[in-house]
Amino acid sequence: MTKTSSCPRCGSKKMKIHNPQAPVWECSKCGYSGSVVVEDGNLEKQIKSLKKMDKLSKKLIRGR
Repeated sequence: MTKTSSCPRCGSKKMKIHNPQAPVWECSKCGYSGSVVVEDGNLEKQIKSLKKMDKLSKKLIRGR
């Protein structure tokens, strides 16, 4: 399994090193900038799934 760098905020794999001298990563999807990235190939899918479940649960609570 290949590990990819993912954004810790949105889970996107669109991360680029912003400053090679001091490894600062930047996400082109949400704008996150920092030295922390997550190396997990499934993070983006997991975040999307959690957001869907949260949205569905809010609809059920509201009665729609």
